[in-house]
Amino acid sequence: MIHDFRFAFRQLIKAPGFTFAAVLVLALGIGANTAVFSLVNTLFFAPPTYAKPHEMVQVFSQDKKDPKKFRGFSYPTYRDIREQNTVFSDAMAFNLALIGLGQKGDTRRTFAAVVSSNYFSVLGVPLARGRAFLPEEETPGRNAPVAIVSYSYWQKRNLDPTVLDSQVLINGRPFTIVGITPRGFAGTLQILSPEVWLPISVYDQVANDFGSKDKTTMDDRNGTQLRIIGRLKAGVTAAAAKPALEGLAANLEKAYPVEQKNQTFITAPVSRIAVSTNPAAASGVKPIAPLLLGMAVVVLLVACLNLANMLLARGTARRKEIAIRLALGGSRWRIVRQLLSEGFVLALLGGVGGLVLGLWSSDLLIGSMRKFMPFEIVWSTGANPAILAATFGFCLLGTLMFALGPALKISRSAVITDLKEHAGEDAMRRRWKFLPRNPLVVVQIAFS
Repeated sequence: MIHDFRFAFRQLIKAPGFTFAAVLVLALGIGANTAVFSLVNTLFFAPPTYAKPHEMVQVFSQDKKDPKKFRGFSYPTYRDIREQNTVFSDAMAFNLALIGLGQKGDTRRTFAAVVSSNYFSVLGVPLARGRAFLPEEETPGRNAPVAIVSYSYWQKRNLDPTVLDSQVLINGRPFTIVGITPRGFAGTLQILSPEVWLPISVYDQVANDFGSKDKTTMDDRNGTQLRIIGRLKAGVTAAAAKPALEGLAANLEKAYPVEQKNQTFITAPVSRIAVSTNPAAASGVKPIAPLLLGMAVVVLLVACLNLANMLLARGTARRKEIAIRLALGGSRWRIVRQLLSEGFVLALLGGVGGLVLGLWSSDLLIGSMRKFMPFEIVWSTGANPAILAATFGFCLLGTLMFALGPALKISRSAVITDLKEHAGEDAMRRRWKFLPRNPLVVVQIAFS
């Protein structure tokens, strides 16, 4: 096999025009797949940015008479769940709010997470700088004007250490920055992250777009402003927690028959892409993954079909060479193996180009999106092991898709006919006859 690869390299070096066109075609196809896989992997498969995600569950309040109906939690109900449950080592509350963030005369819209004081400790995430919120800063009515900002926010200010204890305007009101999240932290979501974290005590002041339908205050038991996530105790499973939470809901219904009427508590895995009162909210997004991957595979298929045509055209120019090798006793399998080796070398070169192209285009896309999206985008476009493995897989798949068919066809040579047909044909004429095909195929791929 080593001899096959050495020979393949020599053959491709002898045809630089063909090699360049083939690698470019493959780089476009594999690059598209690499970029899409990077997005899908981050959204659905990469580990969340908090500790021990297998211990985390989200709690939902479900109507017992209408199981499809869910609602959020009030702050008093959250406190009851946190203090009276027997299955969580701790539980935290949060929601999102669209705010106006201003500094030095510039105001823009962005998302903030409004959280309980134990938010970061429950997630197991230490801050990069500063401190977390204090318990008294979450008390409704306290209106504690403190904020924690994202690492990206700090980066935009050149990692200036004086950002801590400085002030930022939120909805026109001054808040003191007391902490900075670690690099890459996105909260409970994947890719999309709040830029600011605020204590629950200021929810009534800053929540507008998200809280417009709920006119209750944070200390009202009729409120539904909050979402709850709990960390299960060691050895406790979600299934084992179910009867305990149902019992807790029944006790709260007895204590508060009006506010908790017909409500029970269930758990579900923490959503990576939605902040909702309904556990089924994220299910509508899951079909996006196979759809995106399917579209990328179609691009790779188009690239491979065009490259297969290029290989067939090149094989026509090499029919005499193949015929001579067969006439000298070379087996058809040996010819196929050699041609597949050439295809795999092309695929590897295209894979390297595709990896660079895919990561570069992802960086370009993310950079442009950050300028107008109200969310921070936390997406590492580096070449991690999963991306490298996927790119290598695309190379293998591409080799089978574009090289196997032409290899089988080219190796099926009529030795005597091919030797006679090309006996008097000038090599330069054959090269010029093939050369116009390359740019035409590249143009075809570009339009595809």
